[in-house]
Amino acid sequence: MGQSIDIEELYRRQLETWPLAKENYEALAGCYRKEVAAGDHTLVLQFNPGRIRSSAAVVDREAVAKRPCFLCRSNRPSEQIAVDWGDYEILVNPYPIFRRHLTIASKAHVPQQIAGRVRDMLRLARDLGGMTVFYNASGSGASAPDHFHFQAVGPEDLPMIKSIDAGRLWIAAGTERVAGSDADSLAERVDGILWRMFRGCEPEVNLYARLLDGGLLEAVVVPRRAHRPSIYGSGPGQALISPASVEMAGFFVAPREADFAFCSEGDRLQEIIEECGGVSRPTDPGERSLDVGIVRAGEIEVELHGGFEAEGLPEEDVAGRLKLSAAGMSGMLCNGLPVDQLVLIPKEDDASFTLRNVMIGIGFHWQQYEDQSFHGSLILRRDGDMIQAVNRVGIETYLRSVVSSEMNASAPEEFLKAHSVISRSWVLAQVIPPAHLDNHDFTETEAETVRWYDRDAHTGFDICADDHCQRYQGCTKASTRNVESALEATRGEVLVFGNDLCDARFSKCCGGVTEIFQTCWQPVDLGYLQAIDDPFCGRAPESVLSTVLNNYDQSTTEYYRWRVEYTSDELSDLICRRSGVDYGRIEELRPLHRGPSGRIDRLEIRGTKRTRVIGKELEIRRTLSESHLYSSAFTVEVAERDDSGLPERWVIAGNGWGHGVGLCQIGAAVMAHEGYGYRDILRFYFPGARLMKIY
Repeated sequence: MGQSIDIEELYRRQLETWPLAKENYEALAGCYRKEVAAGDHTLVLQFNPGRIRSSAAVVDREAVAKRPCFLCRSNRPSEQIAVDWGDYEILVNPYPIFRRHLTIASKAHVPQQIAGRVRDMLRLARDLGGMTVFYNASGSGASAPDHFHFQAVGPEDLPMIKSIDAGRLWIAAGTERVAGSDADSLAERVDGILWRMFRGCEPEVNLYARLLDGGLLEAVVVPRRAHRPSIYGSGPGQALISPASVEMAGFFVAPREADFAFCSEGDRLQEIIEECGGVSRPTDPGERSLDVGIVRAGEIEVELHGGFEAEGLPEEDVAGRLKLSAAGMSGMLCNGLPVDQLVLIPKEDDASFTLRNVMIGIGFHWQQYEDQSFHGSLILRRDGDMIQAVNRVGIETYLRSVVSSEMNASAPEEFLKAHSVISRSWVLAQVIPPAHLDNHDFTETEAETVRWYDRDAHTGFDICADDHCQRYQGCTKASTRNVESALEATRGEVLVFGNDLCDARFSKCCGGVTEIFQTCWQPVDLGYLQAIDDPFCGRAPESVLSTVLNNYDQSTTEYYRWRVEYTSDELSDLICRRSGVDYGRIEELRPLHRGPSGRIDRLEIRGTKRTRVIGKELEIRRTLSESHLYSSAFTVEVAERDDSGLPERWVIAGNGWGHGVGLCQIGAAVMAHEGYGYRDILRFYFPGARLMKIY
């Protein structure tokens, strides 16, 4: 694309060869108009009997399914000329409203859904040089909801879309007008507006795009309340006015003289706009807060740095060092009632608190304790004989720590940008909108144990601070200018697939091939989490690794290809302790199913006392190691047998570090080191996903 389109030449050729189109365009001269005042604005009402086909179209699902699609190439008149434009064809609309009226139809017969097509719309506006491109959602005026299409008209034809200086538009209460010079970045902003307005549902909107003087692209978003007004119909006191983008921009088409007379009266046109639009929707949620579970213990020791206001205590302020147990907390009274929760709110922006002896890397080979400091509020909640410490913090502050905790903060900046986007996408996908996937499944029978570990473990807070979710170590992990720059450059950017926020997963090293989502978690195919051959993670030089891995990760040197060895007694004892099942002496470990990367999600363990199946990948990893195997992409070899033929020594050889789904951190770091930008990295690891800016 990026081509110049000669519209006048298209019209010349089309009207010379298609009598129907020529007749309808000539008939426009006889369509009389009337200007109607509406406050400070002037609306236009046109009598145009040729538009009865569109205004009276029956657009319910059953009716649409019965008729042949008039936008499909196989059903179009042989006289209709098409200009190729990428995945679309540009057509002269044979039933015009204006002197120049185009339809831009998708080559594929797919529904009228805007997700992923805003960029196309903006590029069209650029290539059509001055024409206004518009989009009618399926319930917002589209007469062909079964076949995706845009339309385009001259820049002077839509009264309400004329001036970028108009500021807040009159045409609908929730209208947004944005501009930018780059179609891709502007599309991300428009996508974000649509997502915020409709929270992941297919938006009911009218959209407009045009190229302004100086090369600036402008987009206007008009949310819709209703497809048609209450007066719609052909009876007395009704009119066949079906408002789409043209009407919502101030130009009304009456297909019958009775409709023209009826709509000329009083404020009827303004009432139609307000009834069908006029809906105020949230467009700027700003930076939301997260509740992050930090530690759960019988006793919590915290040191406050700066002043804090305590909700839940009779005193106004709290400072210094606190040491709380569940028993001690139950003895506290506020207004004569036991205190179950304390909320400590910082009184200054730079106030912080330190929690002692926080366990990190829980259950993994790098498990350890450390003191951690945090900004934001501290919630101490009594839970039986334990206390749960929760940090309430803004999402960008949270991400500053995650990006610094998940990898070395001196990593390449484009890698840090990519990680900022996926970490933001993942956490928002957990909390808004509500997850549409089942959180957890667990099968426990005599024959098998199959489980996966996801968000199900958390009650009372959004996410945890450990590897179960994303590593979050507060301001303990010193941020760098690189991290700050990466977060600022990608502020509010997330990955989406269709209308859904991407559940953007990542692991340390995929081992050469990334894994699909359902191998590790729910049996759901997420189109953007696929198996991808990754040539990058296997060629990471030491100079790159030292800028990516944190100090405790750098102790792991054999992660791309690794091996562990067990004697028969060691393996049998290990499996018994880790699974709680006595298999006797282990005779065979047999993979029953692998994902595309080779990761095992069903493993049969056969022993002298019993045989069972375990899964999924993390359950397999924790059963065969004192902490966790690096991955479940392994092979099993009996390296030595005793005189009776039973296994005596086992070798497990594997690939990669982690579940392998989504972004491979080491591979992405190598890509950045080799000159790839963060958008390239995200496109590589999340095929089909697109960037969207939601704040």
